[in-house]
Amino acid sequence: MGTFITFNIYLFYGLVFFTIGCVVVFRNFKYSQLSISPTLWALALFGFSHAFHEWSELYVILFSDEISPKYHHLVQWLRMIKLSLSFAGLIIFSWLLFRICPNPFSKIGQIITAAVVIIYTLVMLFFFQGCSVLADTFTEAARYTRVLLGFGSATLAGGGIAIYGYQLRQKNHEYGLYFVATGAGLFIYGVLAGLVPTELHSSVPVFRTLAATLVLVTLYKALNIFDIEKEMATEAKLKRAIEADKYKAIGHLAMGVAHEINNPLASSILALDLLERKLPVKLDELMDYISRARLGINRASVISKELLAYARSDLSHAQKVFFYDVIDGAKQLLSHKIMPYVINVNCDSSLSITGQKVKLEELLINLLNNAMDASGNSGDIDISVTGDQHQILFEVRDYGEGMDEQTLLQATELFFSTKPIGKGTGLGLAICHQIIGAHKGKMKIISAKGIGTRVLISFSVGICEW
Repeated sequence: MGTFITFNIYLFYGLVFFTIGCVVVFRNFKYSQLSISPTLWALALFGFSHAFHEWSELYVILFSDEISPKYHHLVQWLRMIKLSLSFAGLIIFSWLLFRICPNPFSKIGQIITAAVVIIYTLVMLFFFQGCSVLADTFTEAARYTRVLLGFGSATLAGGGIAIYGYQLRQKNHEYGLYFVATGAGLFIYGVLAGLVPTELHSSVPVFRTLAATLVLVTLYKALNIFDIEKEMATEAKLKRAIEADKYKAIGHLAMGVAHEINNPLASSILALDLLERKLPVKLDELMDYISRARLGINRASVISKELLAYARSDLSHAQKVFFYDVIDGAKQLLSHKIMPYVINVNCDSSLSITGQKVKLEELLINLLNNAMDASGNSGDIDISVTGDQHQILFEVRDYGEGMDEQTLLQATELFFSTKPIGKGTGLGLAICHQIIGAHKGKMKIISAKGIGTRVLISFSVGICEW
């Protein structure tokens, strides 16, 4: 093969791997939630180190006649070391990939990866155990390096990334196919680089370059998933910002409306009380009308108070609050309503956080009301509080009708309610979400139709943000 052709093949060969490294490095994985993102640095390391190896090999091939004989031994050592290091990134990538794969692939892959490294280390110790190392020794060592590290690491990495791509495809993600194709490309490259000697035919470097190009193209396509993820995250942030502004405006409006209607409601209740007292004869039909009017006014008053509770928070000082006292207080306030239900409490009396007892009672009352509504006229409701010095886990569980997936997605939205008109305001879980956020907590709702609902809340032990 002519010098010009050799130069261009190896130049392009190294450039492909250098580009693979750049494709990974110039992606922003900082906020990515994909499990493969923390492993890709090793693939970039492989790309850059392999590019350096191929370009340095080009130098040795072109200027081998000009290297002094006294440096031949040193050059052989350097070629051996850089060949091993060029595949080190890929073997690390394989190990990291199998850590995120599901069992049994994870354990099997990690065992095989460790076995390849151990066997390779033992083989190299066998070759270089003597003081004097012959040129043939370097040739044999390089061949075993390509077979064990080259073919081994490429096959393992290809298998790992293909399994990851298959998982994405199972989730109906179109980019999973590109990860599978990248895995196939790595396997093909492993066969050509590890099992097919360069001396077999002058076209071997060309086919290796084509296999590396396949890896580059499919990897570039696969990594577009991170751009889509970033766009989705940006859209979600924008949506949350718009929702926050909307809720803020609704809060101000609600506070104004609640203030305006509280006085007329109080006057109406007072007028009904006076009317009831001044009736000369308390006719049953007339008293029924008065009771209905009072019930409607009380209902409007409750809605008004809930709107005020959502629109503003009590700015009183936080204090140490024991969860057992919160549960006891909420049960007392709901004593008239919880009688048909079995409330199972599992709470250590020593568990506490810094917060507001009234707000935490309001949180539990809302959750218990939802649980009772979902359970029908009777049923079991579990309240569990566990934790340590760093975190408190709070759970309220019912065994009622549960929620479907669509209802679950909308459960915490303001004014969303599945209850009949006149019974639900759609403020309960929204208020809960606000109280939990102020106490540095996070809420997760798990529910399924016919199974029931679990509301899981985690509190960081510290001062709440009032």
